[in-house]
Amino acid sequence: MDYQKPQPKKEKRRSTRLSLKRLGMRTMPWYVLVVCCVAILLMGWAVAGRFDQGIHRLRATIDQVDDLVFEKEREILRLSEQVRLASTDQFIANEARTKYGYLFPGEIRFVVTNPEVLGLPPRTQ
Repeated sequence: MDYQKPQPKKEKRRSTRLSLKRLGMRTMPWYVLVVCCVAILLMGWAVAGRFDQGIHRLRATIDQVDDLVFEKEREILRLSEQVRLASTDQFIANEARTKYGYLFPGEIRFVVTNPEVLGLPPRTQ
């Protein structure tokens, strides 16, 4: 008795090849393709709109921060000018006279009780 090798069945291979071929060669109607393209475009448009809104919010925040920085820089300049003036002897003497009522030796203080006579506005207390 001769032993023969079993032959693989060619029909199964052909059937799998045919089913794979059929799967790859499927066709779709043109309107399905158009609908898919339009859907993708609409989703992209919606995402781009969200990005634009986010960018607009960030720009508004940046503008507010720029205004705040400008205001703080002006305040720093004002304070640095005030510090520069405060280091002079004239400023110190003027502050001592007006705020604390100090006088230099030999100075006489004159107080105007009726400023309307001199054409000055009345003094409020």
